[in-house]
Amino acid sequence: MIRKLIVAAGLASALAALAGCAGPPPPTYVDAFKGVYNTSAASVPADKPVTMRQPVGIIFSQNVEAYIGFVADTKAYWASVIPTTLTNTVAVADSDPTYFAGRVLGVLKSHFPDAQQVHDFNQAVASGKKSVCLIDLHMKPLEPYGDRTTRVDIDAYLFDAQMNPVSKLSGHGEHAVPFGSGNPGIQDSIDQALRALDARMAALVH
Repeated sequence: MIRKLIVAAGLASALAALAGCAGPPPPTYVDAFKGVYNTSAASVPADKPVTMRQPVGIIFSQNVEAYIGFVADTKAYWASVIPTTLTNTVAVADSDPTYFAGRVLGVLKSHFPDAQQVHDFNQAVASGKKSVCLIDLHMKPLEPYGDRTTRVDIDAYLFDAQMNPVSKLSGHGEHAVPFGSGNPGIQDSIDQALRALDARMAALVH
């Protein structure tokens, strides 16, 4: 799933930077817990210190899946209207999927060395996970003739050994893209968001 998300982030921003026409609309984001936990993510306190027992299970929200679907639609749309010779190689390099994967996994593994992805809380419990980190993502690609700012928000919802949500840690990054620039600033936005999230984890997760 992480690799799909990475490709999604890069394609959406890079393809949006290639042309002035609007492609498919971005996804409508839902509550981060929808479909996986029977309460609202809005009820989780922010930046509360928490003790995470390991091994930790990692769950991705429905917003991740929604974004993947958005990018699949976006890719199909632009492939139908933009020749491959017009590919923005700078944007493609900036959206290198291995970069996002390495940075996200690096942050998570630095705090939870034995962390593994699980589909839901039932699988987390069945596989012996002692706590869970649920990852939610909101990403807004730049709009070539609108808001030319790439924004990335990554939220980590931390669940204790009883699988109760106890803390929300967040990281935000953004990059304003000047007219004429072929770089959508994805890596810069990712770096900012992950630095903020990593700092919160270092200070608040034990």
